[in-house]
Amino acid sequence: MNSVAIITGASRGLGLTLAQAFAASDWQVIGTGRSKRPADFPAGASYEQFDAGSAEVCDRFWEQLHGEHLDAEICLVNNAGSYVSGSLLEARPEDYEQQMRSIYFSAVYMTKGLTSVFPKARIINIISSSALAAHTNNSAYGAAKAAEMHFFQSLQQEFKPEQYQITNLYPSDIASHGPNPNAISTEDLAYFIRELTEDNKTFYVRDVTMYPRKRN
Repeated sequence: MNSVAIITGASRGLGLTLAQAFAASDWQVIGTGRSKRPADFPAGASYEQFDAGSAEVCDRFWEQLHGEHLDAEICLVNNAGSYVSGSLLEARPEDYEQQMRSIYFSAVYMTKGLTSVFPKARIINIISSSALAAHTNNSAYGAAKAAEMHFFQSLQQEFKPEQYQITNLYPSDIASHGPNPNAISTEDLAYFIRELTEDNKTFYVRDVTMYPRKRN
């Protein structure tokens, strides 16, 4: 049985590092993103450019994937999303809509599309510690992440782990834009996620909060 990892938001940052980590472990990687395929995307991996904030587009993606990988071991990593900060008076109405579309709706539609065609899979969600506690000037991003958390915790109750093994990660301070001694490295986080996916112990991880080891 071949193993297929579908990674959203794979054009840069953690998503790109995840694609590289899974490809290095002989997974068949399919990255998705709104941007064009990055030059340093793994050579043997596939990349699909589309907006996961559209339910119809996600459904078409999963229907095609199902036809090509009927018996595959599937892992979906919901990583897509952007970041908008600012106070209530600074943020525009479209900022709130964009955060919900890129973070919450993309995760909902990709997961719904998966469950409509594959009877079992592993689902790993890169949420954020912002979902767990409110912060100043973070209402748009934090609210979208909190909605994502609630959605997946509801699915953990709705489905048995033998169907969809759902793991929610709540990292704080990811070094998505280059090395940062006070943030979690994308390489370390990607390696941890790949290990979770390949793990077949008698237990699994459901919700984990992750903090960097500050070195300054």
